[in-house]
Amino acid sequence: MLKVKVFQFGQMMTNSYLVWSDDKIGYLFDVGGKNINKLETFIKENNITLKYMILTHGHGDHIDGVKEVLANHREAELYIGKEEEEFLTNTNYNLTSYMLAQPFIYTGNYHTVKEGDMIGEFRVIDTPGHTKGSKCFYSEESNILISGDTMFHNSFGRYDLPTANGDELFLSLKKLVEMLPPETIVLSGHTNSTTIKNEKIFLKRIGII
Repeated sequence: MLKVKVFQFGQMMTNSYLVWSDDKIGYLFDVGGKNINKLETFIKENNITLKYMILTHGHGDHIDGVKEVLANHREAELYIGKEEEEFLTNTNYNLTSYMLAQPFIYTGNYHTVKEGDMIGEFRVIDTPGHTKGSKCFYSEESNILISGDTMFHNSFGRYDLPTANGDELFLSLKKLVEMLPPETIVLSGHTNSTTIKNEKIFLKRIGII
């Protein structure tokens, strides 16, 4: 069973999830700021080997600390949705041209992922809408979904930003609540945790499904 600890980074206090297995292999989902000292201390004190740096999407409040984390963990590899590659270098897409004092551009190595790919224990689910390449990551064994800004507690991500599409987002939300077990714990980018069951009730109430 995977263990999870949440850290919050950046001006928007974005949730970043450090997940690790019994053998101390670590996954870090999103890192929205450079203030990573508490994260690094926790990793060191718990003897975690950070192997996977995974991005749910490419907005600045989810990627700003990527270079700092990777500089400290040479063994870690970066993963992002195939459709989202341009967000690593296009500051208008990643919004850092006006969101951050220093725009974010990443030119290092990375892997792209698509629906059905596995990253360790997590299965990739395509969930476009908030951005064109937004992904969620599901661990069946541990009963958790890392949802980024696709699904929040009784809410969902914006769809008025570059490459966003409301119709696609609503289809992605419907997809998640129909394909995943109702007891699945949802860990989102900006709210407290929720469950697929709770979000299905919410989406029905507001008429999305």
